[in-house]
Amino acid sequence: MNKLLPLIALFVINSNLSAQSLSGVESVEYDPINNRYLASSDGSSIVAIAPNGGLSYFGSGTAADYGMEVMNGTLFAITGTSIKGYDLNSETEVMSMTISGAQFLNGMGSNGTDKLWVSDFNGYSIYEIDVTNLSSPSYNMVADQTDIGTTNKPNGIVYDGDNNRILIVGWGSNAPIKAMDLTSYNVTDVVSNTGVGNIDGIDKDGDGNWFISSWSPARITKYNNDFSISEVITVPGISSPADICYAPETDTLAIPGGNQVLFVGFETSAVGIEEETFDAYTIHYNAGFPVVQFDLSNNQEVSMDVIDMSGRVVYTVLEGMQPKGAQTVVLSSIGLYSGNYICRMQSKELSFTERIIIP
Repeated sequence: MNKLLPLIALFVINSNLSAQSLSGVESVEYDPINNRYLASSDGSSIVAIAPNGGLSYFGSGTAADYGMEVMNGTLFAITGTSIKGYDLNSETEVMSMTISGAQFLNGMGSNGTDKLWVSDFNGYSIYEIDVTNLSSPSYNMVADQTDIGTTNKPNGIVYDGDNNRILIVGWGSNAPIKAMDLTSYNVTDVVSNTGVGNIDGIDKDGDGNWFISSWSPARITKYNNDFSISEVITVPGISSPADICYAPETDTLAIPGGNQVLFVGFETSAVGIEEETFDAYTIHYNAGFPVVQFDLSNNQEVSMDVIDMSGRVVYTVLEGMQPKGAQTVVLSSIGLYSGNYICRMQSKELSFTERIIIP
């Protein structure tokens, strides 16, 4: 079985935590200088999320409609057809540039030093932006609909420095993952059919693995470095997962969507994990939360329910067709009281009923 690094936690930040609120969250970015996350909120504000979950407004009158990137002490954000830059410490605007002719700026990626790339969702194009001088940034359109095609609209972008390219995910059915070479600006398919629709975000962890967020179905898919192996990550409560952010500093994947941000933490060590290993599936207890992993040899109908000790189904985790390959299901933050439960899974080739404990 191809295993993910063990999941150590999952928690939810939503609009009930403070006077500030999250609404229509499209993007989230980690701020390593101040150890916090910054989330777009309903296109009208940027909300800072502290490590304890507290919410506060970032800046005064600042806003982000869609993609954001943190680079060199600056938060870059899409606002309409403009790219804004905000100093992470003073939270004041330090850059503003309008992209003439842009229709719907959406995803954003960066090389960590001086370049941004932004997708025009409705214009089927990609812009490269030089922000070496924040007082005088410049941009060029480096791909148009001739390069991108018109089958899937370009959405999330991430920089792949090892291969001198950017990766672009597409919106639409059977969405692809494309690559644009940064020397020739040629666009090619990396994964021509991901098997999911409406991919919104893409990011990379510190070990070279890739994560994408899709709306149809609503899930996270993990790929290895060369996209030859994929794994489905099912996160209960996920909704319209948008422009995800993986923070290598904390090994945490932040998943924005709707009025919440889900945080899934990973660790590189298996120390302290209780594990029961079976022929076809594995159950981990990590930081008190159960995580189920299994493999499917082909696409098939799968159901997974959490049942209380009276035999009543209290949470349906999976129901419907699941793709072949490795699967990871996170059984945390599903709104159940602490106690003993039963996890029951049924599919064409695998069936089990096991006791689990929700802390």
